Amino acid sequence: METRSSLRFLSGADLDALGLGMGEIVDILEAAFRAKAAGGVTMPPKIFFHRGGPRFYSSMVSASPALGYAGCKWQSGDPGNPDIGLPYIQGLYILTEDATGRMRAVMDAEWITGRRTAAASGLVIGHLAKAGDRTLGILGCGLQARAHLEAVHAVRPQFDACVCYDIVPERQERFAAEMAGRFGFASIAGMSGPEEVARNSDVLVTGGPIQKDRRPVVRPDWIGRGALVVTIDYDSYVTDEAIRAMDLVLTDDYGQIEDARRNEGKFPAVTRVDATVAELVAHGKGARTSDAQRIMVFNLGIALEDLAVAVEALNRAERSGVGTMLPGPAG
Repeated sequence: METRSSLRFLSGADLDALGLGMGEIVDILEAAFRAKAAGGVTMPPKIFFHRGGPRFYSSMVSASPALGYAGCKWQSGDPGNPDIGLPYIQGLYILTEDATGRMRAVMDAEWITGRRTAAASGLVIGHLAKAGDRTLGILGCGLQARAHLEAVHAVRPQFDACVCYDIVPERQERFAAEMAGRFGFASIAGMSGPEEVARNSDVLVTGGPIQKDRRPVVRPDWIGRGALVVTIDYDSYVTDEAIRAMDLVLTDDYGQIEDARRNEGKFPAVTRVDATVAELVAHGKGARTSDAQRIMVFNLGIALEDLAVAVEALNRAERSGVGTMLPGPAG
């Protein structure tokens, strides 16, 4: 006899209502990376391809027995979308029970991606920034710039200054004006270009559009002694010379570096990876051993991060009755 189970839909507004804070997401990701280090995660490389210019599609899947769920994210991205009133990233996330494959939830992937990306940066900054670091540099002043202020504050509240640059002057000015004084950042200063940002940063986050054809600008002499560089845009804006000059190179998933190199021509200068984020979190591999070390972390964004956040969101939604119940697929 055919039965039909219900499916919970969580919009961005529903997810906002759950009260899942950035610091909590950092902790969720830390636990997920520990599970990954223990070998309890299935996670094929993401599917990623461009459709003319910077517009892209991607699909990311993973399964975790420890979490009890598997999930898939389908999304598109276009840096021109905000000009026509659409988000840069749009997509949906599907969550299923790992043991049965039963569909449990569909939710706004843009909400998940936005927060887990910044939280993943916060996780590595918490582990790798120096004790005395106070200035965050940001290249790209969109949604991720705002989320990163919150994430950095959650892990290193001593950060109180931000220097930033965006190729759109109005966006840079709006970010500086709107975020000054928030999340402990008393000073947010717009700079004249990426070089000025990099030279004045203890921690630099590059967050521009992921381009099909790289146009890197960040040179090794711009990166100061002991600086930490976290890229959330692949290797789009750091030069090959800068990558080679780093004392330590880490990534959230080595398999994705290799897949992007093979299928997209990315990361030609990444000839070594000293550790993954999972190894850093679980075993201390790739940790800073000197305040003089320059460290670069390629946070590509992995499917496990989405899964871990989606599971917590569903658990909270079920406890509080948030979301819209839909008829699920027949079973």
